[in-house]
Amino acid sequence: MSSAAVPPRALRSRAWFDNPDNADMTALYLERYLNFGLSLEELQSGKPIIGIAQTGSDLSPCNRHHLVLAERIREGIRTAGGIALEFPVHPIQETGKRPTAGLDRNLSYLGLVETL
Repeated sequence: MSSAAVPPRALRSRAWFDNPDNADMTALYLERYLNFGLSLEELQSGKPIIGIAQTGSDLSPCNRHHLVLAERIREGIRTAGGIALEFPVHPIQETGKRPTAGLDRNLSYLGLVETL
């Protein structure tokens, strides 16, 4: 039994960076991300763009290791041929919250939803 090859799914980033039907928004997205040091060729290459939500900060000691972890993840994405974009998320800092940091979990989730 032979199975036909499944064509790869179109990436959402193509609608942002390589959309001839909406040239104005394409130009806006390209200008924004070219300021981050990405090249036009990278953005229009069809490579997957992968976001890294990270809570690491110098101000929250319990999440400090996330800075190093996010950098290792970024390198892994680049090695695999993708484009990594890192964005901050509200940290839940256990040492500074009384009675519990659990009260901030919903705030962290809402911040992530708004970012995405």
